[in-house]
Amino acid sequence: MATIGMHFGHDAGAALTDASGYRVIEAERRLGLRHVCGGNGAFPAAAAQWLSELRERAASPVTRIAVADWYTPRCQVLPPALVELVNGDARWAAPGGTGLAEAVTRVIKPLDWPLAQGLGDITLTAVRHHYAHAALAYYTSGARKALVLALDGTGNYAECGMVCLGDGDQLTPVMSFDNRGGPRFGLVFEALARRVHGSQFDTGKLLGLTATGDTDGALLPVLRVMLVPQATRRAAPDLYEVLAEDLLAGTALRYGDTWWEYDPVSGGYLDAGLADSSDDDVVHSFSSVFPDEIRAADGRTVLVGGSPDDRVCRNLAATLQSAVEGDLVRLVTGISRRFPSYATLCYAGGCALNITANARLAESGQITRVSVPTCCDDSGIALGAALAVADPADRPALLGRTRWAPLAYAGPPLTGLEALDADSTIPAGPGRSTQRAADDEEFVERVADLLADRKCVAWLEGGLETGPRALGHRSLLVSAHWSGARRYVSETIKQREWFRPVAPICPEELADKYFTGPLDHAETMLFAVRVRPDRARQLAEARHIDGTARLQTVRPDVQPLLHRLCHAVATRTGLPVLINTSANGGGRPILNRLDEALELLTGTELDAVALPEHRLIVE
Repeated sequence: MATIGMHFGHDAGAALTDASGYRVIEAERRLGLRHVCGGNGAFPAAAAQWLSELRERAASPVTRIAVADWYTPRCQVLPPALVELVNGDARWAAPGGTGLAEAVTRVIKPLDWPLAQGLGDITLTAVRHHYAHAALAYYTSGARKALVLALDGTGNYAECGMVCLGDGDQLTPVMSFDNRGGPRFGLVFEALARRVHGSQFDTGKLLGLTATGDTDGALLPVLRVMLVPQATRRAAPDLYEVLAEDLLAGTALRYGDTWWEYDPVSGGYLDAGLADSSDDDVVHSFSSVFPDEIRAADGRTVLVGGSPDDRVCRNLAATLQSAVEGDLVRLVTGISRRFPSYATLCYAGGCALNITANARLAESGQITRVSVPTCCDDSGIALGAALAVADPADRPALLGRTRWAPLAYAGPPLTGLEALDADSTIPAGPGRSTQRAADDEEFVERVADLLADRKCVAWLEGGLETGPRALGHRSLLVSAHWSGARRYVSETIKQREWFRPVAPICPEELADKYFTGPLDHAETMLFAVRVRPDRARQLAEARHIDGTARLQTVRPDVQPLLHRLCHAVATRTGLPVLINTSANGGGRPILNRLDEALELLTGTELDAVALPEHRLIVE
């Protein structure tokens, strides 16, 4: 029987799992608003439609619905029993301890729930936020035995992470982390992103900015204590490095007019003052406000600016990234040693979008394989909740090296194509022409001609990608062979900041000729690799400022036409590497309607739209 999951917090959505596969509906792509939550006015009616759509898509009757427990009070379609559970059950709200296994799923009554009308006889289950992350990571990995880690800014109750053990069809929680003690990787990253870029959701921009700065050795221990206070480090030295006190003596943080001195008892700055505060105050204090000024142990003070062009902000970004990477690797190493028989790590939560940190984990030598789902952030919470409560038979079998693909492309197909049959074409618009190729070979050759001629093509095929990365289904492509390609696609067409990285696509069998690093993890752009020094000039347009690349390798059994396109471009340019970024305008979600693609073609410098399944090219 099929299971549907729902998530009402930011990056809201709904999802289905049954034996035939997954289907993921991300609210932002339906409602046209980035990171939209259930409090949006259009959400109630849309959510009812999504439930109907998923029930029709299911290969078997829907008997279970799971709702994640992180939500916004503004949502008008919350199950009343979910609100009662989260706000009133002390055992459910306990962030850790021996009762954790009993506080990750709970059957609740669907009484007075507007969306329950018409659902028939269903079992409604609440799923803890981080357990949903963990379930997504484990059950979509194909692993049968794994250490599972979820880390993000926060769920409910100031919880920021969870460790589970995956054994066969069982996923058992064994540890919980909260923002009072850390690790606060997500919150502090959000705070600096808000300071520099204006939004807590700009952590991706901040990660791109880290490559433009230098690590400040005097500020590094200060930021590390902001992430994990000394009291936590002393209590669990196998998970966190205890820092030398002389690196922290005399340090302080200024917020507004108040200096917070380093407190050797709590081992932090705000920690002592927040000891008796609410969980909400703890989360707000660490995520919403980054210090205005920092005093290092040598007495030097650093005034924090508020712009990505500010050198101090760029150095702070680089320093914070260094702190996160070091403490994350130490944490995972310590957890792995506590549970030594688990060689695979399944990792999810917003922190798992940090591709350079992911690469450090993959190359640490402690873990054989690091598996990160494409929708590892909250966009995957709905599916994670469904997987957490689904019968094992309703979790698709994932085998072989293509096991990541069923999730990566589990979004709906491109809409607006209904009128396109074998004889029809897209109506011509102002200055627009349409060509239909006779076969796949001709189609690929025509697109390759455009790319070799320094054109940008929107390549739209198959199911929409889940999560924030475009992986060749909703992608803007340019060839990496010509100078100016990065600026053309990233700044001219998408109007993105100069420091934002673009992502190369390369045939898997050729990747080691151009890149080094964890190439066996490079299918989904969630791990950083390095451009080979002897290829640095040739790949100048595809590499980031620090020499890394957010690579996607493609194979003929997963993306046959895109794989052929890379080779066809290589015959014209000598380089089988394309630059890829998501198909959307500045500040908009990844598109999933044909009319949106045509608007992008008309309203920007985009040169063509390619529809492989119809062999159509619109210029």
